[in-house]
Amino acid sequence: MNRKPSIIRTFALVALAAGLAAGARAQTPTQPGIAEVDKLAAIAAVPGCGERALPVAKKPTLPAAAFAEMKRYSDSVGGVGLLVLRDGRIEHEAYAAPYGPATRTMSHSMHKSVVALVAGAAIRDGLLPPVDRPVGEAIPAWKDDSRGRIPLRSFLTMSSGLKLYSAARREPEAQRLMMGPDIEAVALANPVEAPPDGVFKYNNANTQIVGTALLRGLAAKGRGDYARYLSDALWCPVGNAPATLWVDDKGTPRFYAGLQATARDWARIGQLVLDRGRVGRRQVLPADWIAAMTAPSKANPQYGYQVWRGTPWTAQRAYSAESPIRVPHKEAYLADDVVFFDGFGGQRVYVVPSSKLVIVRTGEANLAFDDSILVNAALRGLGRSAR
Repeated sequence: MNRKPSIIRTFALVALAAGLAAGARAQTPTQPGIAEVDKLAAIAAVPGCGERALPVAKKPTLPAAAFAEMKRYSDSVGGVGLLVLRDGRIEHEAYAAPYGPATRTMSHSMHKSVVALVAGAAIRDGLLPPVDRPVGEAIPAWKDDSRGRIPLRSFLTMSSGLKLYSAARREPEAQRLMMGPDIEAVALANPVEAPPDGVFKYNNANTQIVGTALLRGLAAKGRGDYARYLSDALWCPVGNAPATLWVDDKGTPRFYAGLQATARDWARIGQLVLDRGRVGRRQVLPADWIAAMTAPSKANPQYGYQVWRGTPWTAQRAYSAESPIRVPHKEAYLADDVVFFDGFGGQRVYVVPSSKLVIVRTGEANLAFDDSILVNAALRGLGRSAR
């Protein structure tokens, strides 16, 4: 494992954290399947166990014209990959040259949603306390700390009350959390500024604390590191190819971002959510965990456990009152059960259970990316109309 990022790598990670990353096109075609993104920071390998081929639909139910509309929009805002699954089968798939199905790209914050999935396995396996128990039960450093009394659920729903430091305001704590040599120490030092479950603030520290609790549970039970557990609990059971994790100088994963994988890997994860934790006949994750993860949270009905919800509709989706970033949703979704993984600037996994639909989209980071367009183009193509 390379744990000593160069100055160039560190600068690239700062740029990512500040929302300036160039995105998935920072790859080289001379290394098929290995993106240049893996050179931007120290990485750890997530083992695969033999990639499971996704079946291809013989007669796509999504009209070619609908997919062409989706691709035109994705391309117009720097798209790299676009994949549509219907009922677990690939109906359409396209990549910008020279990339293809084996290309790993930046996922940015889509890793957060994977952390929530893994948390469900960890609670089942006794590595994390139940969500309504205090997080201090899993983090010895917080055992006698007031922050340790905050329920694990509040960190999953981005409503822990931890202070939100701003990269846009160049606050040093935000930069140290995103690209410092010991991000766990920074997260554990984060103070509380509000009671739990009162205010939604999309805060990387929340996800890092969930990851810290998981690391402590893994260590206590002798279950290895996060990369191995991610592989055993999720990555291999769904049939994904090897992936990479961004880590800090101490080898600690950046749980809030930096899981680099292919579009097909993300599609298999989306299908797992659609199928309520099942892969074939195997219940990989508890169905009730998927239901809880995708349900509205108290502080924000648009957010569950590290995953976004398509309802209620707002024309501009906010990450927090302090954040200057607003994500456009020019129209309401044509289905009321849309959930999605959100990675900075247009990295997405959309899941629409009522239409048996999974859409994966990767591309250059672009703040103009509109979250309603791809999903509604697909739903219109499948005959859905305004609700």
